[in-house]
Amino acid sequence: MSHRGPEPTARSSENGIETWDLTVPPSVEAFGIDTDVPDGARTRVGAYGSEAAGGRPVRFLLPGGEQVRVQATQVVFDALDNAQEMKDASGEVVLPKGRLFHLRVNTVPVAGAKAGVDGYRDVLRQLDLPDTSVGELEEKIASADAVDPVDASQRVGVEAGVPKAGGLDFGPSTSFRPNDDPLLFTLRLNGAWDPVRIP
Repeated sequence: MSHRGPEPTARSSENGIETWDLTVPPSVEAFGIDTDVPDGARTRVGAYGSEAAGGRPVRFLLPGGEQVRVQATQVVFDALDNAQEMKDASGEVVLPKGRLFHLRVNTVPVAGAKAGVDGYRDVLRQLDLPDTSVGELEEKIASADAVDPVDASQRVGVEAGVPKAGGLDFGPSTSFRPNDDPLLFTLRLNGAWDPVRIP
């Protein structure tokens, strides 16, 4: 996945570490999102992949003062323009009005329960989050053999969240398929910003 679009203003590099400053207000300029897309397309993307199989070191600076560093294979920002609020049958807002920015970070998958748990625990530690979800992950790993074969190909996992700051919801998650042998863990970072005005 190669980036097509302007150079992102929120990205810098020092000593071989790619750094994203998520403390800045979300914008297409900050995340290098190309707005020159076909008419009618509501979603625009800024995607940054790794050429090396082992990914690259990427650090994220968060509005609450936390930071986290992972070995990332993909960093993907998207901007969705939603001209009007959308509600479900109960009247709850499911998609607010405005420009909605999201972030998804994929890291290098790791094999084996110990590596999966250790990688997830390390990210929680970096973000100063409690490790209660680690116990939940270990329980799901321990019961992987008992999962119905029909459901064993579906991913199971856990997630955590940093206290919201600067309009950003951010957190790590990890998941695996119970029928993998050995278990292969996929650690992700996810972010979603409060909507901003559509220019």
